[in-house]
Amino acid sequence: MQLKQVQINLNSPIGQLGEVRKSHLLQALGVPFTLQPAPIPGFVAYVDPLHRRSLMVSENQMVYLHEGENLSPDLRDAELILARARDGLLLDDRFVAGVQWIAHHEAEGAATELSVEHFLRLSATQIRALFQQALRGVGLRFTYESPPFTCDLRIEPFYADTAFFFIQFNAAHPQPLPLETIVLRAAEFGEYVRDETEEILGALLQG
Repeated sequence: MQLKQVQINLNSPIGQLGEVRKSHLLQALGVPFTLQPAPIPGFVAYVDPLHRRSLMVSENQMVYLHEGENLSPDLRDAELILARARDGLLLDDRFVAGVQWIAHHEAEGAATELSVEHFLRLSATQIRALFQQALRGVGLRFTYESPPFTCDLRIEPFYADTAFFFIQFNAAHPQPLPLETIVLRAAEFGEYVRDETEEILGALLQG
């Protein structure tokens, strides 16, 4: 299991981002972050292309994003970046949080076939017959509680490259939490996706 992306969303009344606040935030983040056009309207983007990290900020939200080939669930760098942003914008240390991890699991080119054969109680022949043989694959979604977060785990073939399964994990909490707590739980969720989700997938494919 390889972790490919982590995203941490922090919702808070940030306020307007005038040129002075944009500049203060850029100084707080430091090198190698640069101010760049944001891909989402209403956001300001600070990008570290060397490490494939970015921080996007709007009047109500900060979004930290880190992409890579085999990320570590250790998020100490993320916590440092978000803490600098919090302090640079003079924000309270409580946020409504959302966390997302994306991972890939090696399937040796057979993710679509394996999903059809193992993800449902029906036989592969019965499943394909329901879709007139046009079925490409089967995905699963699990929702559960990991207090204080509500979690959502999705497993499906990675259709861009069926040598892999695509794993998406989301966690959200509706009440404000301190930044340190959010990042700690986000790191724990990363370890869960990397380690325990691989066991879940292995059990599914053996069934």
